[in-house]
Amino acid sequence: MRKIYTSLFLIIFALNIFGVDFSLRIDENINSIKPYQGFTFKVTHTFKGFNFLAELNAYNDDKYNLSGLENAFYEGYYFYMKNGGVSIDFDNYKLRFGRLQHYDIVDSPYSLYISSKGLSSVIIDFNYEDESFFYETRYIELNRQSQLGYKDRGANFKTYGLKIGNFRFAYEESAVYVNTAFDIEYFLNVIPNFFVQYVNISSGKPWYHGYNANSIMGFMLDYKDEGHYYYAQILVDDINANRILNPDAYQNPDKVAWSVGGKINMKYGAFGLYNAGATKYTFQPSGDGTNRYYGYTYYPNVDINDKTIPNEENYIGYYNGENNIAFMTTYENNIKNTNIRGSFEYVISGSKSPANPWGEYATWTEGGQGTHFLDDEILEHKYDFNLKVDYTFYGLKIFNGMNLRYTKNKLELVDTAASDNYDMKMFKPSNKDEFYYNFNIGVEYRF
Repeated sequence: MRKIYTSLFLIIFALNIFGVDFSLRIDENINSIKPYQGFTFKVTHTFKGFNFLAELNAYNDDKYNLSGLENAFYEGYYFYMKNGGVSIDFDNYKLRFGRLQHYDIVDSPYSLYISSKGLSSVIIDFNYEDESFFYETRYIELNRQSQLGYKDRGANFKTYGLKIGNFRFAYEESAVYVNTAFDIEYFLNVIPNFFVQYVNISSGKPWYHGYNANSIMGFMLDYKDEGHYYYAQILVDDINANRILNPDAYQNPDKVAWSVGGKINMKYGAFGLYNAGATKYTFQPSGDGTNRYYGYTYYPNVDINDKTIPNEENYIGYYNGENNIAFMTTYENNIKNTNIRGSFEYVISGSKSPANPWGEYATWTEGGQGTHFLDDEILEHKYDFNLKVDYTFYGLKIFNGMNLRYTKNKLELVDTAASDNYDMKMFKPSNKDEFYYNFNIGVEYRF
C-alpha cells in the first residue's frame, strides 16, 4: 500500500496546482457478516459548464473472490470505479459520458427503468429540455469482451416528455440487445426503439442488420412545486392480448411493474411515502428459454465463483425486481451543517429469476396460464431500516450510518428444476430467517 499512498500524494499535489478539488474518504463498517473498511478517492473540476469527475473506491468486504494480485499487493482490497467521466452543460443541452452513476427521471427510491441505487456503468447520455418538451437518449454498456463468457450486450434508455405548468408527462422505453456492446442506431435514432428493432431485423431489405432485442416501455406523470413532489410510473414488459383477441387460447402472463408516491416538505423536514411492485417474469429474459442474455440486468447471470450477485446490484431498473410488492417511508432534514436521511421499507417477495427465462420452467407454456404474482407457497418478508447522518465543518465531513434488517424466509439461490437444462440458478424463499446490522463511521476531507 506504500506505493499507492506515495502516488496519491504526488497526484494531489499536482492537481491542486491547477485548481482541481480532491477529497479522501475513509469508512469503517461494523456488521453481522464481516467488518470491513473502504477508501474513496475523488477528483473534481468544474468550469463554465464543464464538469470532470473521477472517483475510485477500495474495499476489503470479501464480496468477490480476489485475484492473487489483489491479495499479494493490495492486502485484500479490490478497486471499484464508481465514477470516471465528463459532463457538459449547454443550458438546454446536456451531455455525459464515461463510467458514471446514473438515474431515472423520477425522483423515487422505486424508479422502474433505471435503478435508484445509482449503479455505475459506461454510459453516453444526451439530454435536451426546453419550456415545453424534453428528450433523453442514454446508451448503457452491459458486457463487452467478457472474460467470463458473457456475450457482448448493451442497452438504450429513451424518454420523450411534455411539460405543462408543474406537470411532466413522458413516454419511457428501454431495449437490451445482444452480440454487440454498442448499437449506434438505438442511441442516435429518435424513432422509438420498437420500430428501430423491427425495421432493422426484418430480412429481405438491403439495410437488414443487427440482432433481436428485448424492449420494455411505459409512461410517467409527475408534479413538482416548492413544497411537494408526486409521481406515478408504469413499465410494460409484455401484455396478455389474448384475453381480448382470443380468450379461448393460452393466456400468457402480464409482465408489468408500477411505482407511485411522493414527498412533502414540512416545517420539521420532508416526509415521503412510496409503493411499487412487479408481476412474476417482469425483467426476465424472454423467449423459449434459449434467449437468456436478454434480461434487464447488467449481467446475464446471478453468481460468480460461488459468490451471489445481489439483485439490487444487477437489475438495470427497479432494484427489487420481479414478483414483489414494496412500501417505503422516508424522512429528510437539513439542520445547519447536519443532513439527516432515514427510511423504513417493507417488501414481500416471491421467487425471482433475473437471468433464467421462465424461472424453473423450460418453456413459457409450462408455468400455467395467466398472470402470476406472489403465488409461491412461501414468501419472503423483509423489514429494512436505514438512518444516515452527516455533519460538515471546516471542510471536514463526518458520516454516521445505521442499517437494521430482518428477513423472514430469506431468498436464496437454488438450482432450477430438472426440466430446465440451461444450468442457471434462481432465487427462491427459504425456511431461513436473518437479522442483519451494519454501523458505518466515515470521515471525508476536501482539499
